[in-house]
Amino acid sequence: MRVFWSKGFVGTSLSDLTLALGINKPSLYAAFGNKEQLFVDALKRYGRHYGLPHAAHLLEPADAPLRQRVRAYLLSIATMVSDPELPGGCLVAISNCEIGGTLPEEAVRTLASINQSTHRILEDCFAREREQGGLPPEKDPAALAAYVMSLMFGMAVLVRGGFGMDELTAVIDLAVESL
Repeated sequence: MRVFWSKGFVGTSLSDLTLALGINKPSLYAAFGNKEQLFVDALKRYGRHYGLPHAAHLLEPADAPLRQRVRAYLLSIATMVSDPELPGGCLVAISNCEIGGTLPEEAVRTLASINQSTHRILEDCFAREREQGGLPPEKDPAALAAYVMSLMFGMAVLVRGGFGMDELTAVIDLAVESL
């Protein structure tokens, strides 16, 4: 997963994978099928371990204002994508940039599923908030979800370009004000 996270699907060679796993090519094929299947498995693992945990910030504490919860959610993501112990950026964001002929179909479907799930979590959060009067009725939960996703992916790209937590925090604070 970390090799794909560092180099992307296209930039990762079988030699990179066998070196990282400490196995030879026949063992890689026996264990994972092929590079494409290993990549799909890596995307799913990434989603479970590095994507999904951030969503808890959208729900807790339940009595916190929406802006505070969204800020905590985005700060959690910013902290992860800029963690020096990790490859940097976001595997999903990097992989979305490779869609358009370079990714296997199953990987494209997996990314679409991850993106839809993230969008749905955010949209549901905004819809509940609007129903409870915490958002004006004219605010579109689907558009807000897409906006937050664009911030998430944008932060991942900024980190890859050398931006740090100070810059990301400033972006988050500006974005949260618009809610």
